[in-house]
Parts: sequence; structure tokens; C-alpha cells
Amino acid sequence: MILPNITFMAAFAAVGTLGTMSSTVSSRAEFSPNTGHNPSKSILGNTNAHQTPFVIPSLQEWDGGNGVWVINKVTRIVVDSEYANGIALDFKHSFMANPSHLQEFATSFQSDIKQVTGIEIDVVVSNKYSKDDIFMTLGAEIKDPKLNNEGYHLSISQMGVVIQAVTSRGAFWGTRTLLQMLILADKSGFALPQGHTRDYPNYNERKFVQDIARKPIPMSDLKEYAILTSFYKYNMHHLHFNDNAGMRTKGLMPDWRAKYSGFRLKSDNPAFSVYASSDTAYTKQDMRDYQNFIKARGLDLIPEIDTPAHSLCFTRFHPEWSIQEDTARGDWLDLENKDVWSFVETLWAEFIGWFDSREISIGADEYDESKGDLARKFVNHCHRYFATHFNRTIRMWGSDVKLPGTVEINKSIHTDHWDFTYSNPVDLVKRGHRVCNLNAPDVYLVPRSHTYSDYFDQQKLYELWEPWVFDILNRTNTSRNLSPTEPLLTGGGFANWNDFLGESVTRVELYDRVSQAAGVVSEKMWTGSKNTDRMAYDDWAPLAKKLRESIPGITLTHRPKSKSSFVIIYDFEDGAAEDTSGNGYDGKLSSSARIVDAGEGHGKAAQLSVNSYITTPLKSIRYPYTIGMWVKPSGMQPHNAVLLESGDGKLLISNSTAHTVTFEQDSNHYATQIILPPDTWSHIAFSADEDRTSVFFNMRRRAIVKYFNPRWDQMCNETIVVTGPISSIGSRSGSSFSGLVNSFFVLNRAINASELAFLAKRYANALP
Repeated sequence: MILPNITFMAAFAAVGTLGTMSSTVSSRAEFSPNTGHNPSKSILGNTNAHQTPFVIPSLQEWDGGNGVWVINKVTRIVVDSEYANGIALDFKHSFMANPSHLQEFATSFQSDIKQVTGIEIDVVVSNKYSKDDIFMTLGAEIKDPKLNNEGYHLSISQMGVVIQAVTSRGAFWGTRTLLQMLILADKSGFALPQGHTRDYPNYNERKFVQDIARKPIPMSDLKEYAILTSFYKYNMHHLHFNDNAGMRTKGLMPDWRAKYSGFRLKSDNPAFSVYASSDTAYTKQDMRDYQNFIKARGLDLIPEIDTPAHSLCFTRFHPEWSIQEDTARGDWLDLENKDVWSFVETLWAEFIGWFDSREISIGADEYDESKGDLARKFVNHCHRYFATHFNRTIRMWGSDVKLPGTVEINKSIHTDHWDFTYSNPVDLVKRGHRVCNLNAPDVYLVPRSHTYSDYFDQQKLYELWEPWVFDILNRTNTSRNLSPTEPLLTGGGFANWNDFLGESVTRVELYDRVSQAAGVVSEKMWTGSKNTDRMAYDDWAPLAKKLRESIPGITLTHRPKSKSSFVIIYDFEDGAAEDTSGNGYDGKLSSSARIVDAGEGHGKAAQLSVNSYITTPLKSIRYPYTIGMWVKPSGMQPHNAVLLESGDGKLLISNSTAHTVTFEQDSNHYATQIILPPDTWSHIAFSADEDRTSVFFNMRRRAIVKYFNPRWDQMCNETIVVTGPISSIGSRSGSSFSGLVNSFFVLNRAINASELAFLAKRYANALP
């Protein structure tokens, strides 16, 4: 059991016996470490103590009190004036050259509290705090060296809330614990249980790797991934800036230069701007803004430019730099060409200044096995080059087994282990290498993959995976797994790889996969097997889901709240777009949209023209869902006329080449082969589950949305789960379809043709 110091305890006890306390107390809230832990025992010896609060990752230690503390309108976040700008305390524990300080973290927390509770509170700098305040301070390592650099003490009592940490980032992790407790608290009062936690990570590296090369991801999404992962106390984002579609040999793929490749950094230097992807690329200012954003949420950035393989974004412009043998991959840089070495040096010299990180990744995986020693020399050269010219250390993907040779890879290079075919973590540690666990397939997320995880098996990870476990089905094999306390094991994480390119998954569906993975992996990276008090998975999962769906600042969830299965019903019979579902999601007609008598037994309907539309209070809806409506186009429609629209995509009544109903998502197009006849009432609906999107024409399923990916010879006719666009009927940008719409509805579940026929009859006055 961990006890606050005697001064703090005396004041706490006085509250319980006398019912009085001073309105302000000193900032010197120190905590004394103690050995042992009994989560069921109260800090006051009370057998009715509060049980350990549910948070993700689980608290290492908790000593419960028996009262509550309630946040209110006079609550402040008080930042200890002694440490408000204590960057020097954090610098040695961060990969970032300029980590955030305590006051910046407090400001992030301030915004979160408002979104969760609706209460606006101030951030002040002072060495005094009151019983209503949340006080953030440092100096915890003075009394408790076992906390390591990211640990913290959190005490909740009638004297207020105190977070005392080793570093500013550790204090921010304390705010994540408080934030999750507020989310799960009774919303009528946001009361938090009194008690004290001593919490700390068992692994220093807890990271999320994101492949942004093979799927364009806007900066706004990247920031939401930062919010997501920092919510679970991740401390690192690893961005994979370049890659390409899967490559075979030149002989089998003579058109290899036409395959998709991505390079997401856009320099204003013409010598390097040519490599930037036209669909999405980030400027130097974009990366500056991004790093400022994530560091205020406790995250370091590891930038990766992957060479000498995965380099089609370079070899397509310089085929003379690629290996020319017939059996070589077109995306392999030829390391026997000294111009290649010079190019990689100048490439990093151009971009290294964009990044604050003191450690970067050079990739160095999946290269030509016949050139093992040459590749090893290249890796060692990069190590010397970055150390000498930029004072940076490097990391690489484990590759030594697949790159056989006698040249030993420098021990200072940090290894991200990902596959036993390419490296063995036990052997790496024996040779003195630091290792991070990203072993596939356990923590490799590859949307729409038949080899890796499309979605993680959360229960398997929760019950079996740990950062020290590299072979999840053979945990006792010491030739494949490390000790939980191995000092060269830096930690673990999970990776999202978009091997099947951007068409295979929408931005919203990608976030859904990552968000479900983030919580369960976090649970094991923070505490691992050392937490013997972890609850059963069946009890953990529903609470985890509630937290995941309540993270402040996230817009990518796209699951509207609803009182029933019906999210929206617009029948237009009231002369407006009033929502009769009971949810109050009333639509708003633009000035040129009208409600008219439709005739033909359809009662009233909305009439739209090219510049008119109806807006809803919602954005889009992630699966499962069903969206349906009656539609009567006025004559043949122009190409790309919009029936439904949102920020995520559109439902087009025709595409650029044919009059077929087409989905547009993330700039990709998925035609359905369904044609809505002009001047005729037709019923159109589409319904999505986790596997596919079905399209119904006149209450019969006529199509399953598929796509053919011409950029990779192994992909064809794959199903796609489309995010439902429900921000507007018609388009706000002057490209609406012209005609009538009636009986528009949105369900929060998928349905079949029989159910759809019932709904179409129920919410329209007549069949066509």
C-alpha cells in the first residue's frame, strides 16, 4: 500500500473527523513510496473503500478512500509555478528535442474536461491550490525512484486532486486517468471516488506505427489518431512516409513503374518536390503543426523514410537507380550504385530538419537477400551518417536473418522486430541490440487482408499477448520469447499497414479498426503480466467500448446516438424535413429546395435542383447501417450529380463515364451498375455490415459494392464497406441531382430485402 506523507494524511484525516479544512493548501504534496500493494485496502483502513477505478490501461496500484470529489464550476487546473515550464526535466526522457511542459499539458486537459463535462475551467500557475482544484506538480522521483520517468501519483480527496509526477508527460498520463474516470462517472454530478494511485508503465516504449504511404490520410485524421493513442497513454507515433503497392519481379510486372507509390513529404525544393504524392503530401509547416499538436498530448514522433526497398517513389523517376537484374523488384534501390548512397544522404539532409525527434527510422527491410552484406554496410553507414551530421540515432525493421552476411549491424541501432523470418528477437538481444515488439501477425493490422488481421482478436491479445511475448502460441519457448524484465526490450506496440492500398478501406472504417486495437494493446504495454488484478475479458470489453466511444476530440467514430434503430425519418408530410424518428435530427432546406405535392400516390416530397439541398445535423454513419429513399430524377442527370453527401464521400446518381449509381469515398469511386430511370419513381437503398455494402433497387438486392484494384496484380473484385454519407441530401457545392426525394430514412443496423420491402411500404404512400 502506498501512503501520502504524514502532513497530507493528517489533513485528510482531519476532514473525516472534524469536517473542516482550509480553503487553500500548500503545493508541496509529496508522496512516500512503500513496498507492497493491497488494492482492497483503504488508505484510512476503511473496509468499505472504493474499488479500483476502471481505466485503460489499468492502474498499477490503488488505495481507495470512502468519499467522493466532485468537479464544479469553480474548479481550476493549477500548475505548480516551480515546474510550469520545466522542459529540462523532460528532455532526457523524450525522443523529441523540445518536449511539452506542464502548462501545455494542462491546457490540453482543460479542453478535454470541457468536452466531457461541459464545464469551462481555468488553467492558472500557482503554488497554492484549493479543495476544488486539480493541482499538477513534479518532483515525484525525489521520494519514489521506482516510478521511472513516466510514472505519477494521483490523490483524490476532500482536499482536492493532486497529480505529482516525475516528468510533465507523466503528469499528463495522470490527467488521462482522471479523464477516463470522468467519462465513466455519473453524468449528473461527475463525482470521482476518493483514493490514491501510484501508477507507472512497465515498458518505456508504447507506440503506434501508421502506414500513411499507401493510403492518403489527411492531417486532421492524423491528429485524431494522436488524440486516440494518447488517451491510452501511448507515447510514440511512428509514421511510415513512403511505400508502394506490392511488387513482384520485373519479368512478371513489366509495368512496375506504373504501380502506385506514395511519398508524403512535400518540399518546396524542386529537386525533392517531384517525389511528393499528388493525392496527399505534407509541407514542412504541416509537420511543424502536427508535432506541436502531438507533443502536447504526450507523444514523440518517429519519422520513417524507408530505403533501400519500398522505394518505387524514387526509382520510378530514376530507373537507373533500381537493381536491373530480371529477378529484381522495381522498388529496390541498387546499393552497388554510389549515386544511390549519395541520394539517400541528400534526401535525409533535406527533410531531417523537419523533425524534432532525436531518433529516426531508416526502414531497411525486405531488401534483396543476395546483397546481405552490402545492405548491412548501408545500414551501418546510415548510423554513422546520422550520428555525425545530425546527432541522431536510428532504428530499423528487423532484417538480419533475411540479409545474411558477416558484417555485424551496429548495436546502437534500435530494432523493431516484426517477423521471425526476418529476425529473431532473442538472438538480437544476445548480440546487444535493443528490441521493440511489433511481431506479425499478432500486432499487425492490415485492413481487408486474408493473411494478417483485418480486425484484431481483442480477447486473444488481452489474455495472451505481452511486449515480451513474440510467439503468442508458444509463450514458454525461451528461444522465441524474452524475459518480461529484459533490459534491452524497450517495449511494444501495433502497426497499421495499408498493403491493399487506399481503395480497400475508407478513412472511417480504418479508424474503427485502429481504435478497437488501441485500447487492448495499451492495456498490456503499460502493465503487462505484472498486473495480477486484471479483470476478466468479458467484464473488461463493454467498459472498454464505452470509453472508446467517448474520447473527446474524436470525430471519426460516426455512430450517431439514437433512441431506436431509426436514426432519421423524413417523410416531408409536415411540409418540412422534420425528423419523425424521435431523435430530433431535423433537416434544413436550402433556400431553393421545396416541399411539393408529388402526386402518383407519394404525397409530399422534397424537390431539388442543381443548387438546392437539405442538410442534416449529422455527418456520416459507419457500419452497420441502412439508408433508403424514393427518388424520381427529372430527366437524364449530368455526370457526378450528387444524391447524398458528407465530408467522407458521396452517393452519385451517375459517375463521370456512365449513368450508374456510384459511391465516392476518399476520392475513390465504386460503381454499382444500377441505373435510376429518369422521370420514374424508384426506391434506392444501401446497407452495410462489417464485410460488404449491399445496394437494393426497388426493394431487391441488385449489387454488392466491389472494386478492382489495378495497382496490384493480386487484387480483384474485393468487397468494400462504404461509410454512409448523410450530411446532406443533394450537394452543398452546386452539383445536386434534380428531381424528387421522398421517405428518406437511416437505420443504425443492416437489413435484408424482406425488411426493406416492409420499410419502403411503411414510409411511402404508394409503390411505383
